[in-house]
Amino acid sequence: MRAGSQSLWKEERGVSVVIGAMLMLLIMAMLYGTVQAYHVPIWNKDVEYEHLDGVHNDMMTLKSDIEDVALSGEPKSSNIRMGVRYPNRIFLANPGTGVAGSLTSDNVAISIEYTIDGLGDPTITQTYNSNRIIYEAQGTVDSPKLVYEHGVIIRDYGDESATTDEQSLIVGDDIYIPILIGNLTASSSMETESIEIKSLSQSYSRTKIKSATITISTDYPEVWEELLAGANTTDTKVWVDQGQSQIVITSNATKQVSFPTGNVTADAIYAGLATFSTKSKPVTYTSIDISEDYPRILDIDIVSAPDDERTNSTITATVKNVTAPYDIHADLTGLTNDPEMYDVFPDDSPTPWVVSDENEVSWDITHPAYEAGIDIIVSFWVINTENNMQFFTSRVFSRVDNKDNKENWY
Repeated sequence: MRAGSQSLWKEERGVSVVIGAMLMLLIMAMLYGTVQAYHVPIWNKDVEYEHLDGVHNDMMTLKSDIEDVALSGEPKSSNIRMGVRYPNRIFLANPGTGVAGSLTSDNVAISIEYTIDGLGDPTITQTYNSNRIIYEAQGTVDSPKLVYEHGVIIRDYGDESATTDEQSLIVGDDIYIPILIGNLTASSSMETESIEIKSLSQSYSRTKIKSATITISTDYPEVWEELLAGANTTDTKVWVDQGQSQIVITSNATKQVSFPTGNVTADAIYAGLATFSTKSKPVTYTSIDISEDYPRILDIDIVSAPDDERTNSTITATVKNVTAPYDIHADLTGLTNDPEMYDVFPDDSPTPWVVSDENEVSWDITHPAYEAGIDIIVSFWVINTENNMQFFTSRVFSRVDNKDNKENWY
């Protein structure tokens, strides 16, 4: 009887050990499931939020780099940390390797209409398709898009948008419109992407300006309305058209305008500034001793085509130390009576272009049939973007009496 009781006790003790082990396994399984189902997503979200903070810093650096290139003319590379990889966790599974990010751009229309202080107050319109740059993470957190638009970084949450930037479009009565030209290649990756930024040349108007109206498209009118509150002055007004999603700036204080210009290639985006100054910049006549590196215009000539009306002429100019044909400009409004001909690139130039050579360029112009003795003023300016120097000159051309003489300008 006693031996049987002892055997039963041993059997019960064995069952207890098995049950205890099963309970421990069950607790460990529940703990593992809780960590996998609850804590791993939280840890991954922390990784994503930390990455988003880093990308926001990258976008702020991109904004600063765009400004630096536009002002200095020196190219830069700006890096964006597109994605992030989840850390390896022993015995735990991630939902994937990490989070990829996408970088895209779309066009933003900018229209500039300005009136020249001259006979008839001619009005000229200049248009640009600038770029808006958009970063978007493809993770699990409800992260905003990060958008570069007109010099500020905007956080786009879908149903609302916000920014911690300050606007730099209007400073007093001076206006500065950033222009980005070129197509940013869309990309999606988990790596660091490098954006090459190059500069556009600046072309200054050679006539005094009376007024200007700038119309800028935006995807974030509410943000800009808040940013531009208080930017009005006596002579510069700004408002946001919510229905048209446009920023409208008018200025009666503008005396000088400067536009970004130049050729672009597919390997970069190009940055420049359209500026509207309250002061007329003095024309730079080069009376100093010009070194070999400075741009210059060596000779200018105009010849009429042999037609009865004498309404077609060719202007030729010999230049040296000019960085490219698109850094040669002519103000032909006096010859053509066309206010839109204030800044005209040459029609013909040598290929390849050699900066240090004497290069001859030409313009083929249609103009009114001027009578003999009428004086026409034409202005030319050339730029060397490497040393940031300009050379400017004006020439007075006049008809001569001999209609049959091909050389009927001087």
